[in-house]
Amino acid sequence: MSQTVMQTSRRAGTVIFVSNRSPEATVAQDIKAHGLIMHWAHNIETAAGLLNSARRKTVIVTELALTDGNWRDLVERVRCNGILSPIVLLTPASTAELWWDALECGVDEILHAPLKAFRLCQLLETHFA
Repeated sequence: MSQTVMQTSRRAGTVIFVSNRSPEATVAQDIKAHGLIMHWAHNIETAAGLLNSARRKTVIVTELALTDGNWRDLVERVRCNGILSPIVLLTPASTAELWWDALECGVDEILHAPLKAFRLCQLLETHFA
């Protein structure tokens, strides 16, 4: 097995992108190019359903505001269900107050838009090592 195939197999995982709007085509292409499968959930309920059926390493990426709540509501729903997948908050900018609040609520990482797949791969490898 070649080194490239082994790296792709090791990195394989799923990204659940929770947002009111579908991810940009360039983001989706970048995620696919890194060997990740991407699912878009337009609300917390859909994200919870996807998480319950996830069989692989999964990372959840969410924006601040969602149609049926906000990122805090999503984190609470995920953690109450005993799901330990890493949660990434995607934001155009952040403050120290947001970082503190997010970390206290159980967010694993805050990333600035645009989303970069290589960082999600790193997070999956670290979290599921």
